[in-house]
Amino acid sequence: MNNNICNVDNGFTLDNLPCGALVTNAEYVILDVNSYFVNELCWGRNLLVGHSIEKIFTKSSKVFYQSYLIPTLLHKKHCEEMQLSIIDGNGKHIPITVNAKLNVNKNTYWSFFDASNRNKLYEELLQAREKLELQTFELKELASIDELTGLLNRREVKSRSISMLSQFARTQKSLSLLMVDIDFFKKINDNHGHAEGDRVLKKFGQLLTEFGRKSDLISRFGGEEFLILLPDINQEQTLNFANRLHNLANKIIVADKALTVSIGVSFFDGEMSFDEIVQKADIALYKAKSLGRNRTEVFSLV
Repeated sequence: MNNNICNVDNGFTLDNLPCGALVTNAEYVILDVNSYFVNELCWGRNLLVGHSIEKIFTKSSKVFYQSYLIPTLLHKKHCEEMQLSIIDGNGKHIPITVNAKLNVNKNTYWSFFDASNRNKLYEELLQAREKLELQTFELKELASIDELTGLLNRREVKSRSISMLSQFARTQKSLSLLMVDIDFFKKINDNHGHAEGDRVLKKFGQLLTEFGRKSDLISRFGGEEFLILLPDINQEQTLNFANRLHNLANKIIVADKALTVSIGVSFFDGEMSFDEIVQKADIALYKAKSLGRNRTEVFSLV
């Protein structure tokens, strides 16, 4: 090692540094390197001294070195914490953090810190963040989904419906709401047990999911009651939809009998709140049940 270059106070030399250190002249030709390059980076000193510093940079780092690092060094006389990659004596690419300082004699003093562990930690932090984001998304999904049926729960469908009603009020598009109630559900639980009741709810939720459009909001609103919000659909199409729901429910058999449902329908008038349109559908549903169940009724002031 050239002691005129590398000696420091108290006899401490660059060879004692736990990082790569080298010196270049005004043309960025390497004048000297410390033993880190020999012991840790597997370079012979004779393979570096007298050669351009670019010899140790990867292709992509050479571009950054030429276009940014050197202009910064010439302008500020120093650069700090720059992330590059170098090649060791075996051809292995190593991420490093570079610091450099330009001296009055136009020599530049360089330090190279191995950033492999930091990059590994960064990757681990990214993976941890992605995992946390996924867990947060899953928790959000769990908070918005009815566990038994897999449909939206009451709180979530209300939140989404309010936004949809506001949008449809501006565009004046048609929208209808169905309240669907499984007929005599209490008897299913009482006569066949809650496990059978849960099976019916789960199966009906599955059929609704397969039957509905992607734009429809389908939810378990509570107990054996389901709320379905249908955008871009007129009255005739809504009633056809309801009729198909009756046929859908009939596919579920309980004690050799086909399941039936009662349905109440209301139509958005462009001004109603979510609670108002639900209340009107609920009134229509009560009418359907009072008239014998297994039927659809539309809300009417008459």
